[in-house]
This record gives sequence, C-alpha cells and structure tokens, in this order.
Amino acid sequence: MATAALQPHSYRSSIQLDYTESEPVAFPLALSPSSDNPQLDLDDIVSEIHRVKRSGELDTLLDKHGAIYFQNLKLKNADHFSQFAHAIGWVPHEDIGNPVRRTVHAKNVASANEGPNTQPVYPHNEFGLSPHYPSYVFFYCVSAPETGGETPINNSVLLYDRLKKSHPQFIRDLEDKGVKYQLFYPNGPKDQIASAGTTVRQSYGQHVSDSDDAETARAKVEKEIRRLPTATWEWLNQSSENELGDLRVWQVLSAIRDHPRNGRPAFFNNIISRFLNALDNDTLQPPHLTKDGNYQPPAFYGDGSLIPREYLDEAVRVIKETRALVSWTAGDVLLLDNDRNSMDCVWLRKNRIMQYNMDASRGLGIENSWQVSGTSLRRPQRQEHSH
Repeated sequence: MATAALQPHSYRSSIQLDYTESEPVAFPLALSPSSDNPQLDLDDIVSEIHRVKRSGELDTLLDKHGAIYFQNLKLKNADHFSQFAHAIGWVPHEDIGNPVRRTVHAKNVASANEGPNTQPVYPHNEFGLSPHYPSYVFFYCVSAPETGGETPINNSVLLYDRLKKSHPQFIRDLEDKGVKYQLFYPNGPKDQIASAGTTVRQSYGQHVSDSDDAETARAKVEKEIRRLPTATWEWLNQSSENELGDLRVWQVLSAIRDHPRNGRPAFFNNIISRFLNALDNDTLQPPHLTKDGNYQPPAFYGDGSLIPREYLDEAVRVIKETRALVSWTAGDVLLLDNDRNSMDCVWLRKNRIMQYNMDASRGLGIENSWQVSGTSLRRPQRQEHSH
C-alpha cells in the first residue's frame, strides 16, 4: 500500500480570517497527499482519512479552521466519495422536510442542487430553516466548471461578531425574537423531477403509499412533521382534483446558535438567502406575491414582523467582504463544519457537485421549541434525542 499522508498544502482559494484570539487562520485549510504518487489508490486514501479522524487530527484542524479542502484525492465517482466520507465514522444525516430535490448517486450521496445552473444559490447554513440540521457537510466535485462555478463560503462566527459590532440591535432582536420561515410544498408525486423543489410526498411522505386515501395520507404526513417540534402547518387548495392538498409549514427558530464544542455564537440561519430571493422576485414587502401570484416572503422575525432592510444589506456586505471563493478541481472534496459556516453557489457554466450531510453522533439532533419568557423568546439549547 502506498503512502498517502495528508498534509497542509497551498490552495489559491484560501483566505486568512482573523476571528480567533490567536493568529489568523487559513479558510479553508487545504490538505493533500504528501506526494503525487501515481500508485495511490482508493484504499490508500480511505485508510488515511480514517487514521486522521481516529488520531483526533481532523477534529483539531476542523475546530481551528472551520473548513477543509481535500486536494489530489483522485476520487473518480460518487461511490469513491461515499467510501471516503464513510471512513470518517460520522453518522449520515436524516433529512426531514427537505424543500430541495436531490438525486441519489451512491450510498448517502446526492446531487447538491437540481436547480438550473443560471440560478444562484444564496448564502445559507445547511438546513438553517429547520431545527434538525447536519453537523458536517461534504461536497464533492464530479466535474469542474468551464467558467465560474465557485462555491463561496463564510464563517458564521465571524459574521456574528461583525454584525454585533456594527448593528447590535439587529443581533439583540434576533436573540429575543428568533426568525420565522415559510416553506411551501405542492401536492405531487414522489418521483416528480420537473421542479427543483420537493412535493408534499417527497418531503414528508416517505410512509405514504399510493393506496392511502387523502385523510390517511395527511395523517402520515403530519406525524412526520411533528418530529420537528418547532413546526406549525396548514393544508391549502384542497379540491376534488387535489384531495390531499398543498402544504404550508412555518418554522420559528433561533437565528443565533451556539457552537456545540466551543460555545461561540454564530449567525446560523437562512435569513440572507430568503432576503436575496425575495429581492430577486420583488416580494420583500407585503403581500409578498410574485408576478405569478405565489406567496414568497422573506424571513421574518419570530413575531412575524419584517426585518429592517438596513440590517440585511449590512449582512450581505460583510458576507461579500469575508467570503472565500472555493474553486473546484474534479475529484476534490470540501468539508464544512455546518455549525460555523454558511455557503452559496455562483456559476456561469454547469459544474457537477455532490453532497453528503453527516452528524457527529447518532440520534435526532433537534432544537427545542421556542418558549415565551415574559415578552421575549428564549433561545433554546440544542439537544440530542434518541430514536
């Protein structure tokens, strides 16, 4: 077996971030096999990443840098990527209510996004609009883009620190009120591929069978929604042609979440992605309707009030100022600590990126429901619940 020791390596997309009490750190940190040995094979790479995790080196580096870009792994396909990720030993994340359609390509590996390559994916934490979100996110480049195709990433701890200094009232309001999201799921088949979004049956209907009547199907969907204790919902547009109905789910969540290991607060949410999408569709102001009459609001404060535009513009400015633009080479892998980082995608030509979400331990990591304490909402602590 050839030597495949992973070592720090130069990477043109890394930037220096100063958000710790010590010296600036590379973001992302790049790791590469110590030599470009043509004899290296998949078993060598898998054995090395397993060793790095078992020794504690991976956790130490990820805690320091927040993101790691693995170069020159020579992974050839989704199955290779799956084996690489599984070797680390974290637990595959279970999606509940995913509003984004993904195509499975290997064990626990799916496409990152099925939207058109001309449509940007704006800054967000993975599943930031859910109380159940992955601890870690892997991205794998199947084929590099011809033009553009960078994946901008940001450090959410740094974003929190900057916003607290420039707009402390914004942070206080988020900590007191939380944030409220609307998610809409149309009725449709489990195998639809016409839309990049998911239907009711694709997001919450894994236990719904074709033989179920509408009442039974709704009961099964609602049982799945209840696994997310922060959710409320309503059925819409029921008719003889749409007996099940479409589904609208509301989530009221914390927008500032403490990192589970170092305790530092992070700007962890999907507020900015919702803001920029609403800006694109001219739906920032009530009644939040698109030209086609679809309800597409931005994120609200948890009490349902609008977040002032000046706060959102400042967050976008800081994000652009502090982001690293990850440029891809086929076969490379990006690992993000989701509790600390957000990401988005900007591309001009199609690149193929696959994704694998993971949790640090078994059990359903669920943020508790927000509870009223006096006149404000108290930020909960994230807990691990067993199945």
